[in-house]
Amino acid sequence: MEFKFYPKKQRLVLINRDFQFRYTGAAVLVGLLSTVLTSSLIIYPLYSFKILRMPFFLPTPILGLIGLAAVLNISLVGFMGILMTHRVAGPMYSLVRQFRRIEEGRWYGQMRIRDGDDMRYVVRNFNAMIESIHTQSRMDSDKVRQIREVLVATDIDETEKINRALVDLKLLDSKLRARLHVERESEGSDADQKA
Repeated sequence: MEFKFYPKKQRLVLINRDFQFRYTGAAVLVGLLSTVLTSSLIIYPLYSFKILRMPFFLPTPILGLIGLAAVLNISLVGFMGILMTHRVAGPMYSLVRQFRRIEEGRWYGQMRIRDGDDMRYVVRNFNAMIESIHTQSRMDSDKVRQIREVLVATDIDETEKINRALVDLKLLDSKLRARLHVERESEGSDADQKA
């Protein structure tokens, strides 16, 4: 028996580089500023109370500690920033993909997110919206099928077929227009004819 080994799927951490780098950069800047501020707040009182004697410069060990703290702070904040933005960028990327699918006319399927991702509320509401659109489309399709069945029925008079179909089409048209917030064309055409 021969075993097949599949390469381990790599986890893509940088999904939306612009978004992730922008917010991670802001977090790193805040971390750097907090390191400088904290160091200043610690060193200034030591200098003003003459515990540290620094005529014009800081001693090398203190500068080294400040630099090390800044590098550690920037590294830690940068790493955590990338990981945290990854949890938001992933669902955003999936959401954009779903928008493109809907734009292409594919109104089916649920959006899924990974364990640990944020934006669950947005994804849940997006899926509910897609389900509602799908349900409404199915109901409209069923109504069109019923109208077609009335039109092809053999046991009904032709005039009766047309009247029933027109009533059903008018009702379907009013529902679609209400969903799309479209004004009635007849009102617009009446105003054009009067002018």
